[in-house]
Amino acid sequence: MLLCNLDGVITPEATISVFDRGFLYGDSVYEVIRTYRGIPFALPEHLARLRASAAYLYMSVPWSDEYISQEVQRTLAAAPPGEYYIRIVVTRGGDRRIGLLPEPTTQPRLLIVLMAIAPEPTLSEQGIRLTIAKRQRTSTAALDPAAKTGNYLNNILALLEAQQSGFEDALLLNAQGQITEATTSNLWIVRDGVVETPPTTVGILPGITRATLLKIVVDLGMPHREVILTPQDLATASEAFLSSSVRLLMPIRQIDNVVLPSCPGPVTQKLWRELLTVMEKAALAA
Repeated sequence: MLLCNLDGVITPEATISVFDRGFLYGDSVYEVIRTYRGIPFALPEHLARLRASAAYLYMSVPWSDEYISQEVQRTLAAAPPGEYYIRIVVTRGGDRRIGLLPEPTTQPRLLIVLMAIAPEPTLSEQGIRLTIAKRQRTSTAALDPAAKTGNYLNNILALLEAQQSGFEDALLLNAQGQITEATTSNLWIVRDGVVETPPTTVGILPGITRATLLKIVVDLGMPHREVILTPQDLATASEAFLSSSVRLLMPIRQIDNVVLPSCPGPVTQKLWRELLTVMEKAALAA
């Protein structure tokens, strides 16, 4: 089931001009949110990141967070009951001609897309198989991965190349050979009982689920640290997982030739349960 809201018009399908800069150049920003018990989880945090991404692109977002939230709720109300993937896109808009420099009269457009997802989130027992990508992560000095833009070719190519090699996803390294993240998810490993994840300085998108998990491990008193990781560090991990807004947690079974001892591991399972508890409380409080 698919439903769109383009500039306030709700419709099963939406069309946008071929002159739109989001279409022509990936000149757009977006956020992906999932509902839990029908409630968008961490919507304010996603909207804050949307504005930060837009500011990085020198792009204005003329709508208030309250208006965007109302449009999300109005779109959900028009959809059948269930759980949904929500994609919020702000494109810089369409020009009257094709050219890299936006025209002064270009007006942003707001698109909200709903797609039905499984009614209950489940933790995969099978896990996922990853490879270390040969393709390097986009440099923070070129196009900072911390900005969630419509330009996703770096991730797409890494994912295609991983799947051509028989894997399901890829971990990308930066120019220094440090692990950044997977193509759409943040990485976590457990070594010697310590939960570890790469710091934002290596060039990652600071995930909303990542931030939630960092708070959870603090609240639980679990040993943890944000630390630079290299491919060699993965061989000593007892378990590992990815985090993202839709997947939530995805256990990792294998990275290249390294098979993780536990999938899903006990720490992954504990964090899964705690994450669902946080989401349940947020839904009840909404």
